Amino acid sequence: MPDIHFSIQVACEATQPTIRDAALGERAIRGLAGIFEQAGIKATFVAIPSEMRAHAALYRGLREQGHEVGLHIHPSDQGYEEFLGVYGFEDQLKIISEAARVFEDFAGFPPTTFSPGYLSANDHTFPAIEAAGFRHGTVSCPTRDLPQCACVWGHSPMDVHYPHRFNRMLTGDVDFVEIPQTIDPESRMWGGAHPLDLRVELVDAKNHYYTMEKAVKWQVEAGDRVPVKYLKVVTHNIFEFGNPADFRRETLLKMIDAARRICEKAGCAFKAATTGEIARDYRRLVPR
Repeated sequence: MPDIHFSIQVACEATQPTIRDAALGERAIRGLAGIFEQAGIKATFVAIPSEMRAHAALYRGLREQGHEVGLHIHPSDQGYEEFLGVYGFEDQLKIISEAARVFEDFAGFPPTTFSPGYLSANDHTFPAIEAAGFRHGTVSCPTRDLPQCACVWGHSPMDVHYPHRFNRMLTGDVDFVEIPQTIDPESRMWGGAHPLDLRVELVDAKNHYYTMEKAVKWQVEAGDRVPVKYLKVVTHNIFEFGNPADFRRETLLKMIDAARRICEKAGCAFKAATTGEIARDYRRLVPR
């Protein structure tokens, strides 16, 4: 019976310049923490530096509860252009390293996982992340084609892998475990530029059910060719997850329930996991 690692990542960015609502961010995080406690799930929270300035104690508490807390990047939050993927290696390393230092100064611990805003990246990104000391994260969204966000992923791998050093579309030897966003490549949005993914706020629970069902099916059929099987759900701390009437809260709860049912139907074991736990299992099964 194969495991399906069920992983939820929360991009924490309520303090970024386009939102500037720290109180909303805190309410969302507390609401999500309550949902995860109810469901018996440990999640991965990735926070931009200004989030850590505003809520360091809150994030330390999440970490003490067993959640993973890592670094999220919106370069405009640091005074740069908005998209990480418009920069070369040296600038990306500088932006990421500066953010990591601010994070650690306020949090009291170094970030463990990395994910850029908009999943914006280019061929310099994975080597820059590696040079900054990160060893796992979610950077890619296969088949997403949004050049206006410096986010073009084409037919990049849909499963966990080590990225290529010179081409982000390929597997290679970068010492970073990449865990792509779960998508349905056949269901398209935004004029075909974006696949349906497991972003909680994107569609309703019924559509997410089909994406999860398809993702589990192809991974099970792939057998040992996909050594670590998973579902990657994502959301943001800009919604009222603590409000029982909020439809995004309802959607998330239904997604968790649906994932359990899909795994049972497929003869798989539902295994809640952080990004770091998925990376650990992958490194054990697929040494570099």
